[in-house]
Amino acid sequence: MPFRTSRRVRAISLLAATAAVGSVTLNSPAQALIGDTVAANTYTFTAKIQIGDGDTARACTGTLVNNQWLLTAASCFADDPAQSETVTAGPPKLKSVATIGRTDLTTTAGQVRDITQLVPREDRDLVLAKLATPVSGPSFLHPAATAPAAGEALKGTGYGRTGDTWVPDSLHAGDFTVGAVDTTNVSIDGAPVCKGDTGAPVFREKNGRPELVAIASRSWQGGCLGSEETRTGAVASRVDDIRAWITESTASTLNVWNLQMLTKTSTGLYHAMRNSNGDWTSFANVETVAGPVDDIQFAADAAIKGKNYVFAVGGDGHLYQANRRVTGGWAAFRDLTAELGDKPGLTRIAVTSTGTGLALVGLANGRVYHATQDASEVWSKWGDVTAKLGVLGNATQVTVAHTSGGQTQVGVAADGKAYQGIRASDGTWSSSWTRVHDLGTGLTSAVNGLSFASVAGDLQVVITSVTGEKKHAIRKADGTWSKFGDLGDELGRDTTVGVDATVVNGELQAAVVTTDGKIKHTVRHADGKWDATEQVVGYPGTPGTVAVTGSSQ
Repeated sequence: MPFRTSRRVRAISLLAATAAVGSVTLNSPAQALIGDTVAANTYTFTAKIQIGDGDTARACTGTLVNNQWLLTAASCFADDPAQSETVTAGPPKLKSVATIGRTDLTTTAGQVRDITQLVPREDRDLVLAKLATPVSGPSFLHPAATAPAAGEALKGTGYGRTGDTWVPDSLHAGDFTVGAVDTTNVSIDGAPVCKGDTGAPVFREKNGRPELVAIASRSWQGGCLGSEETRTGAVASRVDDIRAWITESTASTLNVWNLQMLTKTSTGLYHAMRNSNGDWTSFANVETVAGPVDDIQFAADAAIKGKNYVFAVGGDGHLYQANRRVTGGWAAFRDLTAELGDKPGLTRIAVTSTGTGLALVGLANGRVYHATQDASEVWSKWGDVTAKLGVLGNATQVTVAHTSGGQTQVGVAADGKAYQGIRASDGTWSSSWTRVHDLGTGLTSAVNGLSFASVAGDLQVVITSVTGEKKHAIRKADGTWSKFGDLGDELGRDTTVGVDATVVNGELQAAVVTTDGKIKHTVRHADGKWDATEQVVGYPGTPGTVAVTGSSQ
């Protein structure tokens, strides 16, 4: 990979930087002269940064760590990068522009943003750069939680000079081997780190997901066009130990909205949150804070004004409810049988906010049931939806959303098909099930997952099939449907065992559980653009279900 430092970096700067790393192997022979051009729409977390204009302009590379912040090298913005890494917090002195997600610079792909604020890290060559407005589409590269180890294989991406090109038109990638590691820096050797690669991400691939280990800082530039140097060693600034600093320093762009995620895994029931910047909290064991439920089979959640309601179907077939308060404390699980009525054979549930209360749907012995909770948290008894709309054979999944006009939209997957029923605000039901699969889903195999979400009063639908197909459509408030679009690029093409969707701050967020035990997530923004697929990590065990809801707090 053609990593390059900013255009004025000299060997003396590298020597100063490597003194802190100890026995950096800067005398190793070059292992690669140039990196490989990456495939289109890969490593879209990499940004090309231009600082200044005209003949004095300099180029660097950066890393998108959330939707409005880049992490790059402070030396990129220094008055003289060859002599100092010191940068003053605040707006950059020179006009600075970042291009994110454009792997081929001859195209108009990706997004371009001005850099409006710098937050430097004092103990290493690092700076956070705030974008003028959030970006959508490119993936984020989250910091690693573990330090690099000597001999570890890492990868990097950058827009710097190659072995034969002064200003490449495309993003390149290369491989590195870790040398010495100290408290703030890591030495790497392998592909050349050339001019323009300062600030580039150095990352590991872990369980199919990249995680940021370090940010490129200084190099010998061996193998780079215009350099007679043969040494390819470089120094990069560690990020695994400053995750809290990154979160705190970027908090200024947070809004009050969070995604709440609940997953039932092979080891328990776990909960995490994704904030508006795109950063995730750790997964915590719900039963540790809300009490145990014997042999949880399925779980769902919904939120009202920041209060998160968690429901779990126990091994005894009873439904239990716990609450996560806005303050973060939990009310213990309680058995809802006395309030809702006994429902033997209960296997699946779905729940949604109605604005002041909750709408709950359950699947028991092939029949669909519905109940409501009012603003004072009093439950109605289970009502038999199947008796009103008709029997559906081999029902396996249920979903629910509350849309414009106070309608409760109920979805069911049965006999490999998708169905929809509507409960009006006055409590009456539609005359029968609507066969969603007759609306041209484009699926070529049986439905195995269905999720409804209300976005701006419309019903948004995500459907999955047994062969890994994923489709999306919108039902407008007037009852008309959009065409179904393919979500393979947004949620992956893996086969899945679970799906859920919700609205967070006016945007659709969807998640799936793959058959090989991964949770993948994406966001559909108000303008119809989707974010890149994100693989969620940090939950103990192997997930079997996922539930998501949005809350403000």
